[in-house]
Amino acid sequence: MSDFSQPNGGLVVTHHVRVDPSRSMKSVTGDVQALLDEYGEDSRRGCALLASELIAQIVGREPEWGDKPVSLSIQLCEHSVRLEATGHSPPPINGNGDSAEPLADWGRYILDRLADRWGIRGGPQRDIWAEVEV
Repeated sequence: MSDFSQPNGGLVVTHHVRVDPSRSMKSVTGDVQALLDEYGEDSRRGCALLASELIAQIVGREPEWGDKPVSLSIQLCEHSVRLEATGHSPPPINGNGDSAEPLADWGRYILDRLADRWGIRGGPQRDIWAEVEV
């Protein structure tokens, strides 16, 4: 599904990619690369890796996602690509109710290296977004 808008005089195209447990991450990242076909190879691969990392930060790295719904949107702006994954916050990582690290494992490193800007909005729904200049 795609949406079109024109904020500040520039065209923004937003694509929504289906992410669910029945799909492999390879097929999701393939969709991301296909949407970015007009951009260079480095931009396509970097955005695909960012998309997979954003999704992994929502669902965790378990082989079975269960029934966790995740939304991935990709906004194509004149000079940037914005990726945003939204889903339920992961459960606490220990038995005393402490919340999980907002970015597990290599997540922060990957986002710092590949994205020009990124951020997290927490709560019962977690939104993790990243922007790349193209």
